[in-house]
Order: sequence, then structure tokens, then C-alpha cells
Amino acid sequence: MQQKMNRNLREFVQCQGSLGLPAMIAAAAVFAMGGLTLGSGVAGTPGQDLAQSAGSGDRFDMLVRVDFFSGFAGDAAALERGMKKCEEALAKDPKNAEALVWHGSGLSYSAKKEFMAGNYEKGREIQARGVAEMNEAVALHPDDVAVLIPRASVFLSAALHVPLPEVARKDFRIAADDYEKVLHLQAAYFSELPIHARGELLGGLAEAWNGLGAVEKSRGYQMRMAEELKDSPYARRAEEVLASPSKSGPLGTTCLGCHVGNASQK
Repeated sequence: MQQKMNRNLREFVQCQGSLGLPAMIAAAAVFAMGGLTLGSGVAGTPGQDLAQSAGSGDRFDMLVRVDFFSGFAGDAAALERGMKKCEEALAKDPKNAEALVWHGSGLSYSAKKEFMAGNYEKGREIQARGVAEMNEAVALHPDDVAVLIPRASVFLSAALHVPLPEVARKDFRIAADDYEKVLHLQAAYFSELPIHARGELLGGLAEAWNGLGAVEKSRGYQMRMAEELKDSPYARRAEEVLASPSKSGPLGTTCLGCHVGNASQK
């Protein structure tokens, strides 16, 4: 019996590409609490910041995020609404990268129900579609932080929860690459972004590289958090981690300060 349970767990994780319930809830928290999508990127124009775009009406995430957050928390009707908005946008423009990346994250979340019900074949099919959509979105707009960040957030959250090292490593790699590209795209104005946006990006990089075993690279981002974000939750957490022996597993350097004004923090 135990062997069968272990086999089923392994198949569950491998089939779903590691984006299970705990990971998706964690990813939802990153988005819902004003994570990187809100604080450090906008649709369409890679160099445009939140302040420039807040009143533009162009940000797709503002149309769907509440429905997706509620859906990831268990509200099936809300998730259906969010998915429908994505599908309507994709019907008008099949290459709408933001709609694709959000829709893909919704599919990945929906797949977990099939896996948990033992419907592995259906779960595999839905999960494959979800990952394909997120990857296609990035392929369409490889320099759009509003597309890179949602995918990175989902895969980082997945990597921090999946029990299989070989699967986690793939997810950490995607997250690290996406976040590194975002940091490069934002280099010219990174210091002007809100603390929350900078902290979440640097913290995400610290987590991703630590997960990949690149301890010194991870500590480099922790040091940036401590030096560039003084007197913030990000700096305090980074200082705590830096003062402790290096370890594998989550560092707790993301989703900090999310309840206190997030995207408007200075």
C-alpha cells in the first residue's frame, strides 16, 4: 500500500510539472499582494513603469487579477470569470501574450484538481497546455516584464514546494532566467521603482539561485537587498539570512511587506 502511495505521489508531481495546489496558492499570494507584476512592469512597453501606466487602461492584469486571485484561493466561479476574460481577449488577438500567460497559469491550477482526483491523463493534458501557453507568451513578448514576471512567479512558487529535486531544478531555472531578464530590462530605472517591486525581484532571484545551488550568487542578491532597501522588511530578512549558515530550502525572501501599501511603497 505504501509503495503504491509513493508511486502515485511521484506520478502526481511529475505529471503536473510541479505546479500543484501549495505552489499555486503561493504564486497567487505573490500576485494578490501586489507582487512584481504590479510594481515593476507593464504590458507592451518594457521600459515603462507603474506610475506611467497606472491610468492608461492598457494593463491586462488589472482586468483579471482579482478573479484569478480568488480562483486560486478556491473560488471556482471567479477563476472561470478570469479564464473567460482571457479567452475573450485571445479570441480577438490570439497573440495577446498577457492573456496567454494568465490563462496558462489558470490551466496549471485547474490541472491539480484532476491529479488529486486520480485523473492523471486529463491532468497531464491540461498541465501541458498551461505550461505551453506560459512559454508561448514569453516567446511572443520575450522582453515584456508583464509577461516574464507572472511566469517566473508561478514557477518559483512551484519549485519551492515540489518534493522532486529534478523537477524543482527545472522550475528554479525558468524563474531565475526570467527574473534575471527582468532585472536587465529594468536596470536603467531600477533604483526608482517602489521598495516592494525591488524587494520582490531581488528576493525572487535570491530564492531561485539558492534553489539551483548557486549559493554565492544568491547571497549577492541578499546583500543587495540589505544595502539598497535599508529599513525595509526585505533588508531585515536578507540580514537574517546572511547571518545564518547557508542552507537549502526556502529562504523566505519574497512576499514581504505585501500588506502595507505594496505598489505605492517608496
